[in-house]
Amino acid sequence: MSGAEKPPVLAQLVPRYLAGGGDPRWVTAPLQKAFRWQSAHIPLSPVVRLTRRDRQAELLLSPDPDEHWWTLHHTGSSTEKAWTMRFGARTPAEIVAAATDALTTNAADNPADPMQILEHARWKRSVLEHQISSPDGLVTVSRHPLGALHIEVTAHDGPGASEPTARPAWRAYFSDHTPPHLSAAVLAGMVSTEPLLRDEKAMAPFLRYSVRIARERVPAHQAESALWDRTDRLAAHRTGTPQPPQPPGGSLHRRTR
Repeated sequence: MSGAEKPPVLAQLVPRYLAGGGDPRWVTAPLQKAFRWQSAHIPLSPVVRLTRRDRQAELLLSPDPDEHWWTLHHTGSSTEKAWTMRFGARTPAEIVAAATDALTTNAADNPADPMQILEHARWKRSVLEHQISSPDGLVTVSRHPLGALHIEVTAHDGPGASEPTARPAWRAYFSDHTPPHLSAAVLAGMVSTEPLLRDEKAMAPFLRYSVRIARERVPAHQAESALWDRTDRLAAHRTGTPQPPQPPGGSLHRRTR
């Protein structure tokens, strides 16, 4: 309509690991609303701290540009050793949420080697047996003998650079004894071909040169609806309440090139 303000729209981006941080509520809303993790109120601070009711697991979101923004920590128990997962600022919230989902829903699959997720997606093992790289060469995943995992994601400088060079996008670290199904869930989230929704204007400029953007845009209100649909589904999983089946790809109708 002439003169009318257009509703905000979001771009659909792949690969997922270069989409930028996104909406942190994708992680925090289900933990608090569906699984009743308790929030520690820190006045006049951007820090978010959510603690599981048994006090054995904690999620910390601390916006510090010099440190990891996301930390998921388990204190251990009589049958489980303590472990920690850390994610950098530009880690897509959907990828962090893969870990928290796997933790809260008690996913049963325990792969012997989470790196098989990458091999099945045709990522390339390097000359170093413990390293695998993405087909575009922008991601390196290293697994150490005792189980610790390092993820390093880079992106290309823009067209203004005389020679394209890779610059850091985000890093993640999973300590020894991190449950394999949590590591596998994160890696599966990285290799998924499902696009992520982002506001292009809010993205770090150098990320825009490395992602592919679908022609079709998605109304921003659909992303908000998808967030609360997701929270409702996880709450139903916790209580065992039957839910209607979801269409393939979730509640958003997406089409990519």
